[in-house]
Amino acid sequence: MLDFFSIADLCVDVLLTGNTRPQFSQVEQLIDDYAFELGGSATICAAQFANLGGTAGILGRVGDDFLGRFILERLATLQLDLRHVHQMPTLKTGVGFALIECDDRAILTYLGSIDAVMPDMLTDNLLGIAKHWHIASYFLLQKLQPAWPGWLQKLRSHHVTVSLDTNWSPTGNWHDIIELLPLVDWFLPNAAEARAITGFSDLTQAGKALASHGCGVVIKCGKDGAIAFKNSQTIHAPATPVPTVVDTIGAGDCFDAGFFRAWQLGYPLDRCLQTAIACGSAVVQAPGGFSGQIRTHLAK
Repeated sequence: MLDFFSIADLCVDVLLTGNTRPQFSQVEQLIDDYAFELGGSATICAAQFANLGGTAGILGRVGDDFLGRFILERLATLQLDLRHVHQMPTLKTGVGFALIECDDRAILTYLGSIDAVMPDMLTDNLLGIAKHWHIASYFLLQKLQPAWPGWLQKLRSHHVTVSLDTNWSPTGNWHDIIELLPLVDWFLPNAAEARAITGFSDLTQAGKALASHGCGVVIKCGKDGAIAFKNSQTIHAPATPVPTVVDTIGAGDCFDAGFFRAWQLGYPLDRCLQTAIACGSAVVQAPGGFSGQIRTHLAK
């Protein structure tokens, strides 16, 4: 049995850097650099979890095209269980274009393989595959959205713990998230997402409102650290000073991985937050979501 499993939003990230914003009317502008990298929140999170000493696997699909082959080559370099990752000849591999500005980025996404996992792929033989399931990119995995409530109930009946990190909603529809919260152990939005879901600008109010649905909540606040809400407990953890931010790709996903690995090992909540912040802070100091990951096995 694996320690961690996730449905992967497999794609390629095309990373564009430079102090330039696009303009229409055929205005041509220059950028500083570009890079191709394996993308997808679930894969970044699973890789960081494995780099902390846990066993992790993903389920996903890629196309039988150049980008699909690139993904499979990159996946082979990671310490992940890939038995549920397959190529599909009729599928076009997903791609995200990210224009990066220091601590922020603009993203254009073509779904393709990102949303290629169908509800009928959630079969009962997966119920015993891992101790913990993580739902990443909820709003991009559109075909799975109707299946999650029933599947999460099955996971809970098999004593599998569950976490949720939705990422941003492209349509602005946040309502479906609320029905999932009683079925997950931890919900980990960032500050903007927590505000959008609850309507509260104050993050303490937002966190308590989300936690009232029965799950633990961790709000990621970037340079302001993180806040955890569990039962009646509220814990603020400061950020780790970062000398240079290259880009923020994967910061939230690596944060999640650090938190889950520490929590699974039985660390107290404040130490889970410290581990999570360390992982998020490390990855922003290198390009993409993988090269800056912490590689050390956490001790029990």
